[in-house]
Amino acid sequence: MPHTELMVGNKAVAYGVKLARVQVISAYPITPQTTIVQYIAEFIANGEMKARFIEVESELSAMVAVQGASFAGARTFTATSGPGLFFMHHPMMEGADLPVVMGVVHRSNKSMQPDHTDLMAQRDNGWIQLYCENNQEALDTAIMSYKIAEDPRLSTPTTFGIDGYILSYTAEPVEIPDQEVVDDWLPLFKPKWVPDVNVPLAEWKKYQGRMYGSQKAWIDHDTKFRSSLGVIKEVHRDFEKVFGRGYGNGLIEEHNCDGAEAVIVAMGTIASTARVVVDDMRAEGNKIGLVKLKCYRPFPADEFRSLAEKYHAIGVIDRNVSLGGGGNVFNETRSAIYDMEKRPRILGFHTGMAGEEVTPQMIRRIAEKTLKAVKEPIGPAVEWVGGA
Repeated sequence: MPHTELMVGNKAVAYGVKLARVQVISAYPITPQTTIVQYIAEFIANGEMKARFIEVESELSAMVAVQGASFAGARTFTATSGPGLFFMHHPMMEGADLPVVMGVVHRSNKSMQPDHTDLMAQRDNGWIQLYCENNQEALDTAIMSYKIAEDPRLSTPTTFGIDGYILSYTAEPVEIPDQEVVDDWLPLFKPKWVPDVNVPLAEWKKYQGRMYGSQKAWIDHDTKFRSSLGVIKEVHRDFEKVFGRGYGNGLIEEHNCDGAEAVIVAMGTIASTARVVVDDMRAEGNKIGLVKLKCYRPFPADEFRSLAEKYHAIGVIDRNVSLGGGGNVFNETRSAIYDMEKRPRILGFHTGMAGEEVTPQMIRRIAEKTLKAVKEPIGPAVEWVGGA
């Protein structure tokens, strides 16, 4: 039977990796990620987990190590935060067909505290990006990430993020599913290739020519990457059926949106605060709802076009900034609905940067302004909410 334990977010991630029966782990310590791999190392040392832990001298080496192990046919995992993720950027751009899974504990590049600029900075390197609201979702998403990444239609690297400190070091009740049920739902990794060191040099030259002599590799990668949205939805639907927990359709989750005229969009732990504010405002008669964005890459443009058909205003909360250009989710949202004949008003809000606390009062201010935009044009289109 599944059982419940009180655990911090980093341990929830480690438990998810253990339940997924990962075979090779490599990571370099960096706050606030370090304890994820410490828990995994303890599982291995105690005999609770049969896996190889590769010690390396840097985050870049950790990424290369798990990519090599994945190419050899192993199920792999690594984890990092903030600057460590930036150090991994070069090898992350490679390995488009390697189903490596990585946990990211968000850490700002301007402080030790969290915002989403670390993972958002990797948005164009071909990794599926999923964001978690709480510790239970972190454990579940760790397991689902392998089902997604290893799907034979994709074989695509996947990463999921949790907010540093807010989740990584904060304890919440987490239900741990039975290992046998996970094993049945997530079979052992079967790579779609058989590594062969005796591949003729001429074959490798053909591969290199496809990679460096034409854009076909980019076309193939983009086509496959776009198709992952359907796979993510399938995996989440199946996970909910087996384990009884769901997170919308795996891409977005609408909360208390029936009869709403406007919605606010939030990611990660900000969505938890927004849920309470939206519920309070609905009880007061305000027609406001919440949309939680779970999958940022690929961006679920079709889902946002559907939202645009239902609601008259959308307020997007970004815990990130594309300097000089607004929030990344705000920009993606406006781009997705630009060609629609009838478009809702889109407002953007930056908040929670460098770990600044996001209070219910701040969310209420965002929601009230978004509601006001239903009836009249409001400026500015993008603004900062919180301290200077």
